[in-house]
Amino acid sequence: MKLTFGLSCPSCGGRVDLKEGDKVAICPYCHTVSIVKGEDDVKTLAYKMVVSESAAVKVAKKWFRKGLKARDLKKVAKIVEIYPAYLPFWKYHAIGLGIICGYNYETRTDANGNTHREKVYKEKQIRKDYLWNKIACDAGDIGIEHLKNTRGEVIPLPEDVPVYEATTSKDDAKSEGEIAIRKWILGEAGIENVTFHKEFVIPKDFVLLYYPVWIIRYDYKGKMYFLTVDGVTGRVLSGRAPGDPVWQALAIGTGATIGGVLTGLTPVGMEYDYRVGIILFLTGLAVFGASYYFFRYGSEIVEGDLPKPYKFVRIEKMSALGRGVLR
Repeated sequence: MKLTFGLSCPSCGGRVDLKEGDKVAICPYCHTVSIVKGEDDVKTLAYKMVVSESAAVKVAKKWFRKGLKARDLKKVAKIVEIYPAYLPFWKYHAIGLGIICGYNYETRTDANGNTHREKVYKEKQIRKDYLWNKIACDAGDIGIEHLKNTRGEVIPLPEDVPVYEATTSKDDAKSEGEIAIRKWILGEAGIENVTFHKEFVIPKDFVLLYYPVWIIRYDYKGKMYFLTVDGVTGRVLSGRAPGDPVWQALAIGTGATIGGVLTGLTPVGMEYDYRVGIILFLTGLAVFGASYYFFRYGSEIVEGDLPKPYKFVRIEKMSALGRGVLR
């Protein structure tokens, strides 16, 4: 038998009855929502499921048509299971302060039209609110690690919906959040070569958030796939889908053609300006590489925080490589 006890509402002073284990209390008089702290001093809250089951199904069918998925996915795919669930996330809100010093290389043009690279010293002071979150359990193949949306209507945690229990440490999560925020502060400065930096993280709020999602599993030609739909925003959070061999063939053909043309123009670019030639060559390689990777691994389309079978070269790395060659 669960115990029932009463507390005073912090807003109007009215009696708020709580049952043993309740994490959120709603005043019956002024409707103020209060968060109940447990023995571990972690605030816990849950968001209301806004998206209905039928709406989640519509989102899934719309997702079947998007991207480079199999062209007949919408017609052939059959949803065999759909159910709601609440996933736990650590949510850390903090103020980030930082002092970062260093220098960037910038291209300058003198009065005679000559260009040269110059070292420009910079100093940045950062003060900004940061919000970090991460899933607090092993969600298996669901493929959700971080939330893009962190707002919703706070409600008591429902008893008729499956709830994943938090299995990760509060202290470990807070430490990981602070490390991430420090990195964000450093990146905010936009200084390529840092010679000195000091960051401070001032906590504002740290909660265990139970977030609603729809988990959908579907069959496509005898093989099972899945996707998850955000229960607050109605967006697809993660999923796996079959690719289409036609898109794969078009990708390798088009990529090889464009990449070949760009690399073939390298000598022409060299005659005009050696930097133009290098850019053409690197761009051609990047286009061909991207098309090859899609041709090889495009038989399955992966979205969300799931491990992908391929890894593209990031544009920033290509740009850094180009700057290194041109120096």
